[in-house]
Amino acid sequence: MGNYFNQPANPNQGLLQYLRQLNLPEIQKVAKYVQLNYPATNVFSLGEFFDVYHDILKQHCGEMFEIIENNHSTDGLTDIYESQAVLIIFSDSDFATKVKYISQVFDLDKSQKLEKIELIMIFQTAIRALCKIVNMKPPGFTDIEYYVEAIFTEMDKNLDRTISYEELYSWLDNNYQLQDFLLKYAQTQTFQNAKRRTQDIFNSKNLFKHNQDEWIQEYIQNAEESYSQLIQRKKLVSDRVKDEINYAWSAFKATDINNDGTISVRELPYLIYGFEGIIIKDVKKRFGQLDKDKSGSISLKEWFNFLQLDQGVEICKSIVKRYFLKKDTNNVGSLNNQQSCQVLRDTLSNDGFELYFKGFESYINEHSTLDKMSIQQLQDFVEGPMKRIIQDKQELMEKEKERKQAQNEKII
Repeated sequence: MGNYFNQPANPNQGLLQYLRQLNLPEIQKVAKYVQLNYPATNVFSLGEFFDVYHDILKQHCGEMFEIIENNHSTDGLTDIYESQAVLIIFSDSDFATKVKYISQVFDLDKSQKLEKIELIMIFQTAIRALCKIVNMKPPGFTDIEYYVEAIFTEMDKNLDRTISYEELYSWLDNNYQLQDFLLKYAQTQTFQNAKRRTQDIFNSKNLFKHNQDEWIQEYIQNAEESYSQLIQRKKLVSDRVKDEINYAWSAFKATDINNDGTISVRELPYLIYGFEGIIIKDVKKRFGQLDKDKSGSISLKEWFNFLQLDQGVEICKSIVKRYFLKKDTNNVGSLNNQQSCQVLRDTLSNDGFELYFKGFESYINEHSTLDKMSIQQLQDFVEGPMKRIIQDKQELMEKEKERKQAQNEKII
């Protein structure tokens, strides 16, 4: 079924842009009007469609009717549920809200659970409506029924022969073909997809071109100089700084849904999650911190400045956080001693760092300080003991270098 979303599409961008501006309260108001005035019908004629939707669709009302009508005619009938599905899917709401609302519409017995027949109805309605609205040939009802039959057990995690709203959301959230389709046409983003797209962009090696703006050159230089105070290996410093900048840029690109080079307040939570893997609560406060020029959007430069990547320890902290989230597979929020030690190894994993690893190990064995550490504790360790260990090693190496130099001079 995912192949249907890879078909060429030719939607009316003006209509899609209009639909994306509609909010859920407006759509709910229309749904209540339908329940009150058309309680016993499943289809609309053109006149009935205008009666219900003209106030919300305005100049796009007739066009919408023709698109949803199976033969693209004004003489036929449109499915009530398909028109509702289009409005919900393309509305200006987050994905979780859309899934919950459309589930409630088809939860006929209001049990907060979806039986197989109800799930089939959701997929038949939503998939056909999606395909129609972007001018793609929709699959047949039977094809969709077979598809739901095949994936029902996969969705039913607790094996109770029904699907909760949460189980449906979880499955849809991890269906990346559908997610990319919704991102492209409905501009609907999810945290999981933002994270996945960030990693995919970073792994693609089609990365940020550091020479495209003059400010980034100065930015990289300052970051390398600051970071080299923590770790005295210039090649590693350069690679680490650029990797971190590329990862930050990948998160920015993955979140910039409309490709206008800026991040809106609506996109910001997905940007933070794509980069750090955390969900922020006070979005407006964080947006104000980033939007320094008060333009109402966040540029790439403002994003980089916010990350403070020119501070070496901040770079280490963000790498630590990423490795922590990779190790914390059970989402318990802490790691055991062995996992924490491995995170710190990974943070500085490169040739020539065996001495630092030994320093970590001796500190760990002496203090047992890494047992069940959280992200914040690991970051504090980066700023405190880890930094001191590196500095101590650097001082020893400098003293050894001076001793050998003095010895050589004495021999001469």
